[in-house]
Amino acid sequence: MKEEKIYNSISEFFRSINLEIEQDFDFTIHPLDKLHGDQPMSSPFFRTNYIAFLLIESGKGHYTIDEHWFELKPKSFYFTLPGHLKSFTIEENWKGYMITFSLDFLKANYPGNIEQDFPFLLKETVPVMYLKSQSYQRIDKQCEVFISEYNGNSTYKKRIVANQLVTFLFQVKELLLSHQVTISLENRPTEIVKSFQVALNKNLLGIVKGSAEHIWNVQEYANELAMHPNYLSNVIKSQTGKTVKQWIDERIISEAKSLLNNTDKSVSQIAYSLTFGDTSNFSRFFKKKTGLTPAKYRES
Repeated sequence: MKEEKIYNSISEFFRSINLEIEQDFDFTIHPLDKLHGDQPMSSPFFRTNYIAFLLIESGKGHYTIDEHWFELKPKSFYFTLPGHLKSFTIEENWKGYMITFSLDFLKANYPGNIEQDFPFLLKETVPVMYLKSQSYQRIDKQCEVFISEYNGNSTYKKRIVANQLVTFLFQVKELLLSHQVTISLENRPTEIVKSFQVALNKNLLGIVKGSAEHIWNVQEYANELAMHPNYLSNVIKSQTGKTVKQWIDERIISEAKSLLNNTDKSVSQIAYSLTFGDTSNFSRFFKKKTGLTPAKYRES
């Protein structure tokens, strides 16, 4: 049976294969040839709670995501999303870049509508793209900007990188449209995960906009998807490595962080907008999940 581990950050993943990289916040960019060395290698199967984009200038290999296998060669560009079971093999040393970030980092630094602007980050499994020279050079140039800012010492580095990330994601969106990339979701369990994530986004967006009265529980998601709650729970856990409740809690925290960072609402107003009965319950929940009170998080 395949061993499946879940990593919450790229630094945590590389520690597992005896490589140390520094990570100051939930975004990284690194040259691929400085991460893996010169020798061929294969990773174990694993899941992540972060998003990863890889641009491959040269080299050879492949990666798997769930039951799908994709070849990697020069000018390959692909990304993987949280929850999916994946692995990679390097046959000839890769050159290029790897970008990783958490959805929380994006939400905390982007006041726009992520579900609407970047839907590919939330519900799609997209095959590898083999880029033409012009498209490759555009993405490569953006990666060079990332590297320069990420390795710099600006007081505002996090904000600058976050703004560059938004630019990058709009470029990816345009690229996906121009390539007419098809979504590869071929089996029933994966379809259920997609449908659940769509329903989760819909409910949380309704909460934020005030059009939904409460956060759904497992039974309500099962009702929405017309299936037994135990079956839904089992599929989500087996396919993503996280429970339905973990998905719900993470989205609540993500919305809370976004409101704390991007609005001047008080903690009590945020608690009420996220349907918590009182501020103390919200503060306890937030601290349990993040290690900080809402007020301390806003100050950090």
